[in-house]
Amino acid sequence: MMTTPEPRIDGREERGDRTAQALLTAGRNAFAKVGYAAASVRDIARAAGVNPALVRYHFGSKEGLYRQVIDEAMSGLKGRLFSAFAQAGTPRERIHRGIGAYLEHLAQERDFPRLVQRALLNNDPHLRRVAHEYLSPLVDILRPFVGRRSVTSLGNLEEIIVSVFGAIIAPFLYEPLLADLFRRDVLSPAALKRRRRHIEALVELTLAQILPPEA
Repeated sequence: MMTTPEPRIDGREERGDRTAQALLTAGRNAFAKVGYAAASVRDIARAAGVNPALVRYHFGSKEGLYRQVIDEAMSGLKGRLFSAFAQAGTPRERIHRGIGAYLEHLAQERDFPRLVQRALLNNDPHLRRVAHEYLSPLVDILRPFVGRRSVTSLGNLEEIIVSVFGAIIAPFLYEPLLADLFRRDVLSPAALKRRRRHIEALVELTLAQILPPEA
């Protein structure tokens, strides 16, 4: 009986995938540290352990690498949050799952907050595209939870989102300053657990105004 041969894995393709991933990792680190303009293709390639020409080969240009870095960073966050909200549960449960998913993403992807911050400081033109493709759908998820009671003593939905977002991301953006100020690791597992409880308590104050008690 004849058998179908197993497909062969092209070693060059596998090496190419590893090279592209190494460049993405090195690029993400560089863009987070110094921003797009100051990041050097040569330095990124050196950190990845490859020839600088491979940036053009895999991504077309430094800008192409940067766009891929931004897309992967934002799509990872979007995937986590969509998954958290998609699971069954009351609006309260789903919102708290979303908060937990966001904190977990920031804790595991330490370059992410600085990457976004650098883009904001540099008035990055890619941010508008990122906002429309990745952030707008997340805001739309929250609108049904608010319903008609969109304005409270705490403000409208937009103000609430900004406040909660700021409370979540602040320790990751200001970690060196806060660590010196409080003389402790503000991003340790124990500190992040306390931070999550604090944010959930703040969110409950808001939910009490925009959701019925049984929701």
